[in-house]
Amino acid sequence: MQLSKLSQAVALSAAALVLSACNNDSDNESNVVRDVTPPLLTTDDNFTSGHTSVAGVFLVGDAKDDGGVKSVTYQINDGAPTALNIDNNGHFAQTIALNRGENAIKLTATDKVGNQLSLNKAIYLGDTIAAGNSHSGAIKDGKLFGWGRNNFGQTGIGITSKFGEATHPDTPKLVNNAPTDLVSLSFNQNHSLTIDKNGQVYSWGEDKLGQLGRGNNGRDNCTTAKNDCRLTIAAIPNMTNAVTIAAGYRHNLVLDGDGNVWAFGAGSNGQLGNGQATDSSSPVQVDFSKAENVGRIIQVAATANSSFALDDKGQVWGWGSDAYANFGRGTPCNKAASCVDVQATPILLPVSNISAQDEKIIQLATGRDHVLALTNKNTVYGWGLNATSQIGYNGSGFKDNDKSWGSIVTTAKILPWFQDKSVRRLFANGNLSYALLNDGKAYPWGMYGETKNIDGKDKTVYDNLNEPEDRLQNMKAIDNMAMGSLHQIAKEKDGSIFSWGWSFEGSLGKKDTLDTWMFNTPIVVDFPAN
Repeated sequence: MQLSKLSQAVALSAAALVLSACNNDSDNESNVVRDVTPPLLTTDDNFTSGHTSVAGVFLVGDAKDDGGVKSVTYQINDGAPTALNIDNNGHFAQTIALNRGENAIKLTATDKVGNQLSLNKAIYLGDTIAAGNSHSGAIKDGKLFGWGRNNFGQTGIGITSKFGEATHPDTPKLVNNAPTDLVSLSFNQNHSLTIDKNGQVYSWGEDKLGQLGRGNNGRDNCTTAKNDCRLTIAAIPNMTNAVTIAAGYRHNLVLDGDGNVWAFGAGSNGQLGNGQATDSSSPVQVDFSKAENVGRIIQVAATANSSFALDDKGQVWGWGSDAYANFGRGTPCNKAASCVDVQATPILLPVSNISAQDEKIIQLATGRDHVLALTNKNTVYGWGLNATSQIGYNGSGFKDNDKSWGSIVTTAKILPWFQDKSVRRLFANGNLSYALLNDGKAYPWGMYGETKNIDGKDKTVYDNLNEPEDRLQNMKAIDNMAMGSLHQIAKEKDGSIFSWGWSFEGSLGKKDTLDTWMFNTPIVVDFPAN
């Protein structure tokens, strides 16, 4: 819990006692000491500054005052103060909606004589760095920079290029043909998405299955296949009120300001959620009409062939493929089981049934076929594919024995490492997971690659980490992360951007790492001087 200026309250209380001892304040005649002490305001530690992919923050806390609490309000940016629902004990538990981009939130408790105490947080809805299969990007001052693999034009520079060519973007290049005032990025595999400050979504890169959402006309030819990409960065029609985006492997999800979810791209596994099992090159609305008691959607997430949504009640919804127990319903449905389970509209997932008081899921993260869920009590659940211990306890010392969680986790398990930790955010892609704590440290688990010298030769090896480990000891002030399939990007609180992992076709953004397959130590990305 955050003590919320407790020292200030103690100081004010002491001052009030001194004043009353000296001249008994202005209420001498009645010998009444004025109450000048503000209420004490505390919240769960998930109410913290930083980047988020969730369009709502779950505020749980208490306002205490000996004379009684009149109200607790929140104010976002220049908006009017809005009252939270508080009970007779000053307790509150409510989800508030966020705007895309910057959210300066002021949480204020007022006692019955007008004394106030405020908490101020800066929460940024969206990610200003992104990583795909082997390409990367960043928004700096509203401008787009791209680097890395560019065989489908996914870096945004308007041409295709290959490793070793003079035009290849092995360090960040300013994308001159991009829109300005961008607020968020989401990359995956070989395609890219961004949102501007007005909520317009733009796309570029590979478009074989309509994953750019721009219809069937006007595609470019990037490989020997025809009509498989788009080299221009252009708006997706009718996607003008987006607050967050989630890029899957071959399909994408957009959450708009009204709480609606839109999908486009590959759909053969029902991952578009519109009741069909076909691809769509234009956005279709996910059909929640059969989802009973669904709340307002505040986050979307996408895997290889599945889709997920989190609502403001803490409920998790899923649709698409259940091949690796992606929905955590107790039964794997993969090729070995000779079954096909296509869920073409959202269903409520069992992990939603959390019974602890005031505890609910507040964030999702997804890899290729595994799902992580974080609660406001710092509990982390995981389910789905676990072949490389990306959920946990299936690596060295666990695999193939009775202690192992197995290669598929069919129902949500709690990862015990997170006890007594303050978790700010979870990240996942491929077969790897990360936890970012409130102290700015990030910890990986799952398939973690490193280059090691073995018998005099540098070789890339993979450790399947059973639980989060401190592999980034020099990174202590991380503000945001982006996970590619095999490389990672991080932005520290001072704005510096670092990269590490698989260095392929310039994915790390630094020339002297081009021939290093797996770069272990985070390096500063080389941005142009101007």
